[in-house]
Amino acid sequence: MRLGFACQWDRTDRRRTWSHTPYHLLEALIRVKGAEMVDLPLVLPRASELLVKLWYARPHKTGLLSVASWTPAMYALRHRALLRATASAGTCDAVITIGENGPIDAPQFVYQDQSVGQFIEYYNAHGRMADVRDVPPMHLLESRTEIEQHTYGTLAGVLTMSHWNARHVIATGSIAADRVHVVGAGINVASDLPTLDDVARRLEKDSRTVLFVGRHFHRKGGDVVVAGVERARQLSGQNIRLIVAGPTEWPLPGEPPSWVDFIGDAPLERLQKELHMADVLALPSRFEAYGIAVLEALAGGVPVIGRNDFAMPEMIEAGQTGALVSSDDPSEFAERLLGVLGNEHIARETLTRAPHVRHRHSWVTVAENILSIIRSS
Repeated sequence: MRLGFACQWDRTDRRRTWSHTPYHLLEALIRVKGAEMVDLPLVLPRASELLVKLWYARPHKTGLLSVASWTPAMYALRHRALLRATASAGTCDAVITIGENGPIDAPQFVYQDQSVGQFIEYYNAHGRMADVRDVPPMHLLESRTEIEQHTYGTLAGVLTMSHWNARHVIATGSIAADRVHVVGAGINVASDLPTLDDVARRLEKDSRTVLFVGRHFHRKGGDVVVAGVERARQLSGQNIRLIVAGPTEWPLPGEPPSWVDFIGDAPLERLQKELHMADVLALPSRFEAYGIAVLEALAGGVPVIGRNDFAMPEMIEAGQTGALVSSDDPSEFAERLLGVLGNEHIARETLTRAPHVRHRHSWVTVAENILSIIRSS
């Protein structure tokens, strides 16, 4: 079986593309026997890409921000690049495409974490858009969604990370339900597993550590975490420390409180160390396409407090491997946090399930699932 792998790679380092996801998936597909993989890089003309980005640029507190990524104009550039790449590759039995970039003649399987239309779905449910910085105006999202749904109708399959996304794709009516497959995602960063003795020592400590990781601080619910940890400290009198990683600068007014360790855009090695030492990962995102960080924590035996929305309930079992919040209320977060910190059952259950999370969400497992689906289609 000869399979194309179409992706718009980062121009400087393909490993950085989409948080390493396509790079690790392609590596795993190459390792799994039974398919010859053909790399089909989507190369956009630099001048055209820059022009579209500048056309859709707007002022933002972080500087000039382009919302071109989700527009029909950028789709047109990517579609032409996809057509060029597949035409130059010769005959492929099927093509795996990272993200929806338009129809092609060969059987195509699109791998995605969310649909463009799910931004509109979120807006209709909440009356506002979550703090996703690069989302264009609604009329452009609606036009782009029409294109996306047309493409769905031409596909041999949609390979989605979550049931949350799969339900949305099926609900569009653009593609038959039996062509929508939940294959999950792999873990890009796997920290060392603690031992039962490590867990016992953590439970005996006088202090507790909560870790928040997210460059998009507000969208990931970082403000809720800071206020919620402060509330939990007041309610319990416990020494609860918070590690905040991701933003390049402290994102809230004033200086970080004395009980917050702000480590900024820390290197991967530091994040692995902090995750290994944490009692809880906190990620109550206002919008989350998937949340691989949740899986990485669970794979390291660390319970997670997430949002009772999106794909998070598929990963976090409340009362077993963490907790879920349903609002931005810091008091609700504090209540859930105090129910997880020092909870021996949750700590031990999360550790017990960690090896299963590692196997189920390894990139090799994902690759094997994808190849099995393509063979049987």
